[in-house]
Amino acid sequence: MTPEEIRRLPFASLIDMGEFDCCCGKRHGSGIRHVVIQSGAVQKLPELLAELGSKKPFLLSGKATFAAAGDRVTGALEGAGVPYGQYVFPQSPVVPAEQAVGAAVMHFDDSCDAVIGIGSGVINDIGKLLAKVSGRPYLIVGTAPSMDGYASATSSMECDGLKVSLDSTFAWAIIGDLDILCQAPLHMLQAGVGDMLAKYISLVEWRIARLLVGEYYCPTVSALVESGLEKVVGAAPGLVRREPEAVKSVMEGLVIAGIAMKYAGLSRPASGMEHYFSHIWDMRALAFEEARADLHGIQCGIATLLSLKVYQYIRSLEPDREAALKAVAGFSAEDWNQSLRDFIGPGAEAMIQGEKREGKYDREKHALRLEKILEKWGEICAIIDTLPSYEQAAGILSAIGAPVEAKDLGYTAQQLRTTFTMTKDIRDKYIASRLLWDLGRLEDAAAVIP
Repeated sequence: MTPEEIRRLPFASLIDMGEFDCCCGKRHGSGIRHVVIQSGAVQKLPELLAELGSKKPFLLSGKATFAAAGDRVTGALEGAGVPYGQYVFPQSPVVPAEQAVGAAVMHFDDSCDAVIGIGSGVINDIGKLLAKVSGRPYLIVGTAPSMDGYASATSSMECDGLKVSLDSTFAWAIIGDLDILCQAPLHMLQAGVGDMLAKYISLVEWRIARLLVGEYYCPTVSALVESGLEKVVGAAPGLVRREPEAVKSVMEGLVIAGIAMKYAGLSRPASGMEHYFSHIWDMRALAFEEARADLHGIQCGIATLLSLKVYQYIRSLEPDREAALKAVAGFSAEDWNQSLRDFIGPGAEAMIQGEKREGKYDREKHALRLEKILEKWGEICAIIDTLPSYEQAAGILSAIGAPVEAKDLGYTAQQLRTTFTMTKDIRDKYIASRLLWDLGRLEDAAAVIP
């Protein structure tokens, strides 16, 4: 399969094709058997369960997501004479952390032979973990086209105060009932677009990481994400009017992004620096009462705009070897680690331990990366030039009424700049803030954050 071939595939063919050999040398497959996105899709549940061989599924939902779709799901099952177990989280909102996963596991009915999540981001993430722990197949009834995790095999969770991506399982079937999805809150529809706009940044950073640190890269997966992004951007204006075809296209684009992550075996095709802004805001909200977080996709949309400003700054630079070496020589890891603790809270400790394993600040490694940056600067700039402008991306969000100003999240300009400088420490992933640290220009770049 080549990038050109996968771009031309209709959505249904992408689901039906199963595994295939790719030009990157890997064999890709999603494991997903069915994706049903149509009006009345929930009525397909008994038929899908029969094909799976499930006699008694376990339903997992939150109070809000059960209100959105629970009666339709239970009605479809009861109408077909299918018994089920059930747990509805009593707290709202459900926090994606150890306590919620533990509650799901403890309330699981062991006589059930499948897990059905009813919800979107958090419920889907917990449902996939519950399915993995219990060894049951997983199905998800989506309640909003708000995030790209429906088809991924990972779960975004908070563990010991750190936002982490845990291996979980993939959905055997994804059910997107347009009668439900079209009624999702507009804020959640906006979040789906924000999560997809993030792919502009993630794909560029994936290519730069391949160039500078030799990271695995698949052009076919990249092309697949681009096709999903184009689908969402084209459909976005219709979301405000809740047009079923627009909602369907956005849901398909989000599923495509999740499939791409499953193909690549990592989150890189769909997650870059913009996601790390969001992760830090989530971690602060968990650690400090005065901090708050919004929907993941809303945060990613705003962070994509901030990242575009950063890349505009990078594009204006001329690398200076001596200035970069001097900046790194004066860097104090001890002082920096204390800054992480002060700003992020308990989750900073896992980040600090991660750096001890990764050695991002090792001066010999830095010197080697710096030489590669100097050698490849022209190619780096050419990759950056494929990004849309800040104005183009902001226009997409503004057209659907989504927030575009970082101040809408309640952070000061200084807090946003600090968030940016700390994005380089969330994961061992080469992103714009790490490139700027290597160039000795991280603090200077922070000044472009409004």
